[in-house]
Amino acid sequence: MLKKLTAFLTAAVMVTSVVSISVLTSYADTNSTIEKRVMEKLDRGTVAVKTNGGVYLSWRLLGTESLTNQAFDIYRDSEKIYTTGEHDATCYTDSKGTADNKYTVVPKGEAIDKTEAVDVWTTNTTYKGRSVAYKDIAFKVPDGGKTPTDEEYTYTANDMSVGDLDGDGEYEYIVKWDPSNSKDNSVKGYTGNVYLDAYELDGTLLWRIDLGVNIRAGAHYTQYMVYDFDGDGKSEVILKTAPGSKDGEGNYVSKAGKNITKGDDKKDYRNSSGLLMGKDGGPEYLTVFNGETGAAMQTVDFDPPRSILTSSEWGDSYANRSERYLAAVAYLDGVHPSVVMTRGYYTYVYAAAYTWDGTDLKEQWLSTNTPTEENGGTGCTVKYADGTSKNNTNKTLYAQGAHSVSVADVDNDGYDEIIFGSAVLDHDGTVLTYDGRGHGDAEHVSDFDNDGKQEIFMAHEAGKHNDKIIPYAVDIKRYNGDIMLQAAQGDIGRGIMDNVDDEYALSSGNLSLFWSVAADGIYNQAGEKVGNIPNTNGSNMENFAVYWDGDLGRELLDGNKLVKYSVTSGTERIYYNSKNSTLPGSINNGTKSNACLTADLFGDWREEIVLRYGDGVRIYFSTIPTDYRLTTLMHDSQYRCAIAWQNVGYNQSPHTSYYIGSAALAKDSGGNTLNYLAPNTSFTEVTYPDTSSITPRPTVKATTAPVTVTADADTYLVDSTTAHGSDEELKINQAQNVYTSSSPGLKDIKGLGLIRFDLSKYAGKKLVSATLNLYDKFSNTEKKNSVLHLDYCSKNDWDEATVTTNDITVRGEDTPLSSLGLQVSPAYNVDYKEISFDVTDVIKEKCTDNLITFTLWTGTGREQVIASKEYSGTDAQGPTLVLEFEGEEPTPTPTVVPTATPTLKPTPTVVPTATPILKPTPTPTVVPTATPTLKPTPTPTVVPTATPTLKPTATPTVVPTVNPTLKPTTIPTAIPTVIPTTTPNLANNKITAMINSNNKLDVTLDFENVDMNDVNVYVAFKNNGKLVGMKMPQASELKGIDLIDKEYTDIEVYAWDNKQKPYANIVRIVNNVQ
Repeated sequence: MLKKLTAFLTAAVMVTSVVSISVLTSYADTNSTIEKRVMEKLDRGTVAVKTNGGVYLSWRLLGTESLTNQAFDIYRDSEKIYTTGEHDATCYTDSKGTADNKYTVVPKGEAIDKTEAVDVWTTNTTYKGRSVAYKDIAFKVPDGGKTPTDEEYTYTANDMSVGDLDGDGEYEYIVKWDPSNSKDNSVKGYTGNVYLDAYELDGTLLWRIDLGVNIRAGAHYTQYMVYDFDGDGKSEVILKTAPGSKDGEGNYVSKAGKNITKGDDKKDYRNSSGLLMGKDGGPEYLTVFNGETGAAMQTVDFDPPRSILTSSEWGDSYANRSERYLAAVAYLDGVHPSVVMTRGYYTYVYAAAYTWDGTDLKEQWLSTNTPTEENGGTGCTVKYADGTSKNNTNKTLYAQGAHSVSVADVDNDGYDEIIFGSAVLDHDGTVLTYDGRGHGDAEHVSDFDNDGKQEIFMAHEAGKHNDKIIPYAVDIKRYNGDIMLQAAQGDIGRGIMDNVDDEYALSSGNLSLFWSVAADGIYNQAGEKVGNIPNTNGSNMENFAVYWDGDLGRELLDGNKLVKYSVTSGTERIYYNSKNSTLPGSINNGTKSNACLTADLFGDWREEIVLRYGDGVRIYFSTIPTDYRLTTLMHDSQYRCAIAWQNVGYNQSPHTSYYIGSAALAKDSGGNTLNYLAPNTSFTEVTYPDTSSITPRPTVKATTAPVTVTADADTYLVDSTTAHGSDEELKINQAQNVYTSSSPGLKDIKGLGLIRFDLSKYAGKKLVSATLNLYDKFSNTEKKNSVLHLDYCSKNDWDEATVTTNDITVRGEDTPLSSLGLQVSPAYNVDYKEISFDVTDVIKEKCTDNLITFTLWTGTGREQVIASKEYSGTDAQGPTLVLEFEGEEPTPTPTVVPTATPTLKPTPTVVPTATPILKPTPTPTVVPTATPTLKPTPTPTVVPTATPTLKPTATPTVVPTVNPTLKPTTIPTAIPTVIPTTTPNLANNKITAMINSNNKLDVTLDFENVDMNDVNVYVAFKNNGKLVGMKMPQASELKGIDLIDKEYTDIEVYAWDNKQKPYANIVRIVNNVQ
């Protein structure tokens, strides 16, 4: 029996009387001073379903629309058939509708030509006289496989999320594929790879991300956040990755790395138990993916790595506590979303917050949580991006985490907090509150009593904290730790709190009920048992809650069983017949028994249920009419963030920030109850992303077929002067680098390998990846391992038959042999075995004259044998480079193999022609001449730079200012390679340009009878000998254009119309004079 503790820790009881609430005229009529939050611009989300009564229609009321004063016109086959009232519910049944009709719903008076008509769903069935509609999405199941121990595994669809990936106002569906051998962190063994897919509603597969062997499969490992983080109107996907993870274009995510720890994308870092342990577990990354293409836009190191603590410090020796991950989306600044990634919750806890601005994934803060000072630790320490820090020794997240998180503005300061089990993490990374109650499985957060404040319900496990025994219990508390109610129970795995009986809530004033898997009944907020635990066919219902049947109470969902609960009459199956007492479909995550997703995906404010069905999923949609009018739940930021974190750990129900129930309905001046809410918690003030000035994201092209390049030359030196260029095998051994002034260069050479590749055939192509493949054998009689080192040599003009160390070193200078930090450790093997090195970055950075030389040596004195290009056997082949390039169209990846050989025809930087070709190229010319020339140079520039002038970012700059300090963005604006210099009769239009006293450029356009919205203004100039181009805002006066704060001499300003015809003569400034 559930027993109360000897005394409640506070006497406060959550009972709220029903009072008259003033009428709201719109969501904007709240008294909130909180800023608007940037949220998705969703479409109407209209659904039409054929039912026995005709065609049932349901659609969204958006967060930017009036709750009380917005009527809608309904069209059948382009003919208006009905206009709703100003605050009618957003559903309607067309009794004359058929399955062949098409429907459109628009705000009253709005034309329908910009709104796509929807077809009628005919996929529905009836249970107990109630119709339920559904939509099936067929997935493409990944192929199964075998682990290194030959264990076979297959795949099933697991947790899901949604986001508007392409900016069309409709949700796309992101699914995580779980291998059949996925494991809890506490269980040893190999798992299959984790995949992440994105689908349209019609089943179109957009992309597949393969997380590789170095991300383990299980509920606590992969937490992925889908949200529009940069405000460009399209959702991104952010999650933890590792060496070997491939994006939706098939490229390693490390290729998008920014200052990342170098790893080996071909290496399996798991130990013999299938675990990733400490430093041996390899680097760890965090990657932001383009939601539209699946391409990795940027990868950074995951902060912190698991190796920050030893196994004993984490508290176990089998990679359990170090591998517990949680994640959330939160409006930490009150306006824009951030992503928060956490590591650990049983002991040490680390939490890092990031923003994505379309260019950089920037860490805002890192919160490190140890025991409090009285328990021998330092509490919570936060380090910020600007180098400052904060510390509170008396508060911590240490040992307080649950198997999930929640996000809410619990202190009503306008900023989101992260509810982290028995503690609350503030928006700035500090711990807001900490009650020391410790770990638990389930937590729920909302304004459960309609008092305008968030309550936190949590089910705790038993344990010990600060030398105090913590019993199994549930509690309801405020953010500041004030316990409103606490009740001791048995082992608690699941628990729930919500308004599940709206009639009881309205009549009793106890607005929400709670219970858990270990309780003996269902309790109200006063701690009184009011009924038995909801149960159907012997199974308790303490898992999920969904809005389904049209009243303001929530129904219960456990697995695929959907029931209605009443304090007086118990539970009732909503859909039931003799053959099928559940919704057809399968559940996920074992005893957690959850759907793939529950969310308000389309139609009115009710939620949809997504169950695994066959090889895909089935989305269930309620066709029970409702009388109540609510804004789409997806425009409540607390609920929308909950949909983002629903896939995290043990999935929990999403909750709105405000109370939903009859007790919160508005009343008119006469005291009559209305059909819309006026809760005491303010609605989210919604604004949409400003995408008017955003350049479309660069298209990431699929790679072309890989090409294989054989070595141009290879040899090895056994001393300083003896080369073996004609041998079939390269005998690699010790070779020591010496950098002293008295004896620079190489010495102690026992076997230095040299391998050269000629890449002139691929000059100018955009490299995606490069892999050096070698065949190696190592038969040392000691049967010990040997480390094979791969370096590069900046000297390429050597002959394989005659090369000596004098040809690759220069006395008096540092040796041109430089370490790449790349190495492999082949085990004892008498036969040839293929080994590989990822040399993409080496070629991008070090390839000169279209040649690249690699060197090989061992650091142990134990010889290894590499098959040379002369090798004639069939069991191996000589060194090869496997190269992947992008297509012909411009992409974010720069050209990496420069053209060293001059082209046969001049290719001037700026070429005046009689008839200019005014189509801009997507990137600036990489190698300009020293000063601009108005006619072609006799011969082209011979020596290119090794890297391009400007490395484009994966996405464009998002928000230009009206009068910006106009530094060029890292994505060069498309400028014409051919600038017109003809002189049409343009005397009435004039461009004036000058360098001001601040060494910045001022431009004035004096045009007659010209709409500036039609004028495209460009500035081209040279910076450090390189051509840079910028497109300017469309304005007649541009002040303070910053040309990268470098010395510059030649500037050209020109203007043209949308048809690429000049508006005025080009203006050129040479040495600051126009």
